[in-house]
Amino acid sequence: MNLRIAALAAFWVAVTGAIAFSSACYTHNCDADVKEYGVDAGEGRMLDENTWESNAVDGPWLPFPRQRFYSFDLHQMGNRIPAIVLPYVSAQSNPKAEGGNFTLGSGNLTEISAADASHVTIHNGTCADYYLRLVVEAEPLPPAPQQDADIIDSGDAGEGGSP
Repeated sequence: MNLRIAALAAFWVAVTGAIAFSSACYTHNCDADVKEYGVDAGEGRMLDENTWESNAVDGPWLPFPRQRFYSFDLHQMGNRIPAIVLPYVSAQSNPKAEGGNFTLGSGNLTEISAADASHVTIHNGTCADYYLRLVVEAEPLPPAPQQDADIIDSGDAGEGGSP
Protein backbone atom coordinates (compact mmCIF):
# COMPACT_ATOMS: atom_id res chain seq x y z
CA MET A 1 0.00 0.00 0.00
CA ASN A 2 2.81 2.43 0.86
CA LEU A 3 4.43 1.74 -2.50
CA ARG A 4 1.24 2.77 -4.30
CA ILE A 5 0.98 6.01 -2.31
CA ALA A 6 4.63 6.82 -3.00
CA ALA A 7 4.18 6.13 -6.74
CA LEU A 8 1.04 8.29 -6.87
CA ALA A 9 2.80 11.13 -5.01
CA ALA A 10 5.78 10.96 -7.38
CA PHE A 11 3.44 11.05 -10.38
CA TRP A 12 1.57 14.04 -8.94
CA VAL A 13 4.85 15.94 -8.32
CA ALA A 14 6.03 15.19 -11.89
CA VAL A 15 2.79 16.40 -13.51
CA THR A 16 2.44 19.59 -11.45
CA GLY A 17 6.14 20.36 -11.91
CA ALA A 18 5.83 19.96 -15.68
CA ILE A 19 2.86 22.34 -15.74
CA ALA A 20 4.60 24.90 -13.54
CA PHE A 21 7.72 25.01 -15.72
CA SER A 22 6.07 24.80 -19.15
CA SER A 23 6.15 27.76 -21.50
CA ALA A 24 2.52 27.40 -22.54
CA CYS A 25 -0.10 29.97 -21.67
CA TYR A 26 -0.07 28.89 -18.03
CA THR A 27 2.54 31.57 -17.38
CA HIS A 28 2.46 35.28 -18.24
CA ASN A 29 3.81 34.90 -21.78
CA CYS A 30 0.30 35.29 -23.23
CA ASP A 31 -0.89 38.23 -21.12
CA ALA A 32 -2.61 40.90 -23.18
CA ASP A 33 -1.53 44.52 -23.51
CA VAL A 34 -3.23 47.53 -25.10
CA LYS A 35 -1.54 50.19 -27.22
CA GLU A 36 -3.09 53.35 -28.66
CA TYR A 37 -1.83 54.44 -32.05
CA GLY A 38 -2.61 57.47 -34.18
CA VAL A 39 -2.98 59.94 -31.33
CA ASP A 40 0.55 61.38 -31.44
CA ALA A 41 2.04 63.30 -34.38
CA GLY A 42 3.64 61.03 -36.97
CA GLU A 43 1.46 58.03 -36.09
CA GLY A 44 -0.45 57.19 -39.22
CA ARG A 45 -1.15 59.28 -42.27
CA MET A 46 -3.72 59.91 -44.97
CA LEU A 47 -2.76 58.43 -48.34
CA ASP A 48 -5.62 60.29 -50.02
CA GLU A 49 -8.83 61.89 -48.78
CA ASN A 50 -10.43 58.48 -48.14
CA THR A 51 -7.53 56.18 -47.13
CA TRP A 52 -5.51 56.10 -43.88
CA GLU A 53 -2.48 53.89 -43.17
CA SER A 54 -0.72 53.15 -39.90
CA ASN A 55 2.72 53.04 -41.55
CA ALA A 56 4.21 52.89 -45.03
CA VAL A 57 4.38 49.53 -46.77
CA ASP A 58 8.12 50.01 -47.37
CA GLY A 59 8.99 51.19 -43.84
CA PRO A 60 9.08 49.58 -40.41
CA TRP A 61 5.82 47.97 -39.35
CA LEU A 62 4.24 48.02 -35.89
CA PRO A 63 5.26 45.30 -33.45
CA PHE A 64 2.24 43.00 -33.04
CA PRO A 65 3.15 40.57 -30.26
CA ARG A 66 0.93 37.86 -28.90
CA GLN A 67 -2.34 39.02 -27.33
CA ARG A 68 -1.77 42.70 -28.21
CA PHE A 69 -4.72 45.02 -28.70
CA TYR A 70 -4.15 48.10 -30.87
CA SER A 71 -6.67 50.91 -30.68
CA PHE A 72 -6.13 53.00 -33.81
CA ASP A 73 -7.29 56.62 -33.64
CA LEU A 74 -8.90 57.58 -36.96
CA HIS A 75 -9.76 61.24 -36.38
CA GLN A 76 -7.61 62.13 -39.41
CA MET A 77 -10.38 60.61 -41.54
CA GLY A 78 -12.87 63.26 -40.45
CA ASN A 79 -14.88 60.99 -38.15
CA ARG A 80 -16.15 58.81 -41.00
CA ILE A 81 -17.05 55.19 -40.35
CA PRO A 82 -14.57 52.78 -42.01
CA ALA A 83 -15.90 50.94 -45.05
CA ILE A 84 -12.85 48.67 -45.46
CA VAL A 85 -10.33 47.61 -42.78
CA LEU A 86 -7.23 45.81 -44.09
CA PRO A 87 -4.82 44.44 -41.45
CA TYR A 88 -1.61 43.21 -43.09
CA VAL A 89 0.77 40.99 -41.06
CA SER A 90 4.35 39.86 -41.54
CA ALA A 91 6.96 37.89 -39.64
CA GLN A 92 9.53 40.60 -40.54
CA SER A 93 9.55 44.13 -39.12
CA ASN A 94 10.18 45.62 -42.57
CA PRO A 95 9.13 42.96 -45.09
CA LYS A 96 9.88 44.97 -48.26
CA ALA A 97 13.45 45.83 -47.15
CA GLU A 98 14.17 42.43 -45.62
CA GLY A 99 13.09 40.40 -48.65
CA GLY A 100 10.19 39.03 -46.66
CA ASN A 101 6.52 38.74 -47.36
CA PHE A 102 3.21 39.76 -45.87
CA THR A 103 -0.42 38.79 -46.10
CA LEU A 104 -3.84 40.01 -45.07
CA GLY A 105 -4.50 38.89 -41.52
CA SER A 106 -7.60 36.92 -40.64
CA GLY A 107 -9.07 34.81 -37.88
CA ASN A 108 -7.54 35.01 -34.41
CA LEU A 109 -4.44 36.74 -35.76
CA THR A 110 -6.24 40.00 -36.57
CA GLU A 111 -9.56 40.14 -34.74
CA ILE A 112 -11.37 43.40 -35.51
CA SER A 113 -13.45 44.12 -32.42
CA ALA A 114 -14.53 47.70 -33.06
CA ALA A 115 -14.74 49.95 -36.09
CA ASP A 116 -16.48 53.28 -35.68
CA ALA A 117 -16.05 56.92 -36.63
CA SER A 118 -13.15 57.51 -34.27
CA HIS A 119 -11.19 54.26 -34.03
CA VAL A 120 -10.58 50.65 -35.03
CA THR A 121 -9.39 47.98 -32.58
CA ILE A 122 -7.28 45.04 -33.81
CA HIS A 123 -6.31 42.13 -31.54
CA ASN A 124 -3.63 39.47 -32.05
CA GLY A 125 -5.51 36.60 -30.42
CA THR A 126 -2.62 34.15 -30.85
CA CYS A 127 0.49 33.36 -28.82
CA ALA A 128 2.80 34.26 -31.73
CA ASP A 129 4.58 37.54 -32.52
CA TYR A 130 4.16 39.39 -35.83
CA TYR A 131 4.29 42.89 -37.31
CA LEU A 132 1.25 44.86 -38.42
CA ARG A 133 0.32 47.48 -41.01
CA LEU A 134 -3.27 48.73 -41.04
CA VAL A 135 -5.02 50.39 -44.00
CA VAL A 136 -8.50 51.84 -43.51
CA GLU A 137 -10.75 53.19 -46.24
CA ALA A 138 -13.89 55.29 -45.81
CA GLU A 139 -16.66 56.10 -48.26
CA PRO A 140 -15.96 59.28 -50.24
CA LEU A 141 -17.36 62.47 -48.78
CA PRO A 142 -20.53 63.64 -50.52
CA PRO A 143 -20.05 66.60 -52.84
CA ALA A 144 -20.66 70.02 -51.32
CA PRO A 145 -24.20 71.22 -52.03
CA GLN A 146 -24.37 73.86 -54.74
CA GLN A 147 -26.49 76.91 -54.13
CA ASP A 148 -29.17 77.75 -56.66
CA ALA A 149 -27.90 80.72 -58.70
CA ASP A 150 -31.45 82.08 -59.16
CA ILE A 151 -32.00 82.39 -55.41
CA ILE A 152 -28.66 84.14 -54.91
CA ASP A 153 -29.26 86.62 -57.80
CA SER A 154 -32.78 87.59 -56.79
CA GLY A 155 -32.20 89.17 -53.44
CA ASP A 156 -35.82 90.29 -53.18
CA ALA A 157 -37.32 86.87 -53.92
CA GLY A 158 -40.23 86.13 -51.67
CA GLU A 159 -41.36 89.76 -51.34
CA GLY A 160 -43.98 89.43 -53.97
CA GLY A 161 -42.00 91.45 -56.52
CA SER A 162 -43.01 89.31 -59.52
CA PRO A 163 -45.20 91.02 -62.14
